[in-house]
Amino acid sequence: MSAPATPLVFQDPLQNPENQTYWAQAQQGQWMLKHCLACDTSHHYPRPYCPHCGSDQTEWRASSGLGEIYTFTRMVRGVETPYLMAYVKLDEGVTVLTHLHAPDWDAVHIGMRVKLGFSASASGQNVPIFVPA
Repeated sequence: MSAPATPLVFQDPLQNPENQTYWAQAQQGQWMLKHCLACDTSHHYPRPYCPHCGSDQTEWRASSGLGEIYTFTRMVRGVETPYLMAYVKLDEGVTVLTHLHAPDWDAVHIGMRVKLGFSASASGQNVPIFVPA
């Protein structure tokens, strides 16, 4: 099954003080992860406290934007525009839920290498997505 001809248009993301850096960097084409200095692990979504150890000793680090599909699903029923969702395990070790844009849906498979891309929201904010590497 090929990808649908009509691309999704994302709603504008909610921005707050905790994720302003994340969205500002996304607008520049860079994806950032929070990294905990106390337990040396990265995490996503952006938050001031580490979800692994509870420390507030976190900093922003640029992600390579590379990873592989852990699992995925095709959203085709009950939606106006069909789309793909995937859990992607980044090379940094973080697993993220994301939209996947692939021209040939039949070629998508678990373990497939993917890379970061961006799709514009209704107002033009870059929203991270993944595409085949």
